[in-house]
Amino acid sequence: MKETLLSLLCLLAFIVLDLPDPARAQPNTTGNTCDVNQTAYPCQTYAFYRAAAPDRLDLASIGDLFEVSRLMIAEPSNISFPNASLVPNQPLFVPLTCSCNPPPANNTYNITSISYANISYTIESGDTFYDVSTRRFENLTTFQSVEAVNPTLVPTNLTIGVDAIFPIFCKCPDANTSSIRPNYLVSYVLQPSDNISTVASLFNVSSQSITDLNGNNPQPFDTIFVPVSQLPNVTQPTTFPAPPSQKTERKGVIIGLSIGVGVLGILLILLIGLWFCCGYRVSEKKDYEGDKEEIRKDKWQQGKGEAEVSLMADVSDCLDKYRVFKMEELREATEGFSPRYLIQGSVYRGVVDGEVFAIKKMTWNASEELKILQKVDRVHVTHLKQS
Repeated sequence: MKETLLSLLCLLAFIVLDLPDPARAQPNTTGNTCDVNQTAYPCQTYAFYRAAAPDRLDLASIGDLFEVSRLMIAEPSNISFPNASLVPNQPLFVPLTCSCNPPPANNTYNITSISYANISYTIESGDTFYDVSTRRFENLTTFQSVEAVNPTLVPTNLTIGVDAIFPIFCKCPDANTSSIRPNYLVSYVLQPSDNISTVASLFNVSSQSITDLNGNNPQPFDTIFVPVSQLPNVTQPTTFPAPPSQKTERKGVIIGLSIGVGVLGILLILLIGLWFCCGYRVSEKKDYEGDKEEIRKDKWQQGKGEAEVSLMADVSDCLDKYRVFKMEELREATEGFSPRYLIQGSVYRGVVDGEVFAIKKMTWNASEELKILQKVDRVHVTHLKQS
């Protein structure tokens, strides 16, 4: 009885230990061989991919991983809202450009030409070829193939930030691929719960067409190729556009405020510059007008002085004694040459310092008139004062 129980326990342990695990069930393969001269390459094809938590539940992160846009995944995957959140295991079709690639120069794996989509991946902290190929790319490649196409990188000592090529397994259809002449050979990673029949049902193809391409005994986590004329219309869960997060809203507000402050700053600088420019021009104009006024005053004073000197010379020839009045005194004496002070013609009556004078406005040479008055014998009658 004890021996029987012990045997059962050993058998159970063997079964548990022998269960396939995605981290160790990868086949020891570097990829699918191809002929570089084959006209089928390169081609456009697709990989069947499943959304996964925690960091691959949106098309943006998956698109970044495969170097494609969200829309390029959303359209073949029958997703209406490319910015919607995904659910774990949500099926997706990721577009690939499949090429037949020659072996690297430092061919340590002695590989021939293999077909794959060349995807560049930047190494992050804690990454290994093994982990990235199984977890992030979900066994669409193998660590052996990654090592083979990156001969200059040391798998056990990867530098953070270095770019590595991850060869995503793919194939291009040719005339000998299948009797149905498919348009695509979709790369599909076989799951432990899958069999050829379930995969054929998912893609609406015959089991035989899959077997013809991949053999009768594909293992879990192997990449197989499904020949299809067109992609199946996969059923997607009902999703809605993801609401913008507070971080996104805050970022938008910050960007908007920054733009607004920047525009206001530019306008303020322009206004200050315009104000200084206008002020400078007004100041220049004032200075110019002031200079003109000073020049005019100087010329007027100079002319006035010259006129006074000339007048004094002429008057001194006619009179021995004379008195010079300022124009302001004469205007005050006649109240601005008011008509009520007018005596006759251009002669006005005026009082200066209590003394009454006859003040004559002259428009010609005063010395000539004084000479005429001198010739008339009225000096004892007329009291002349020159202004």
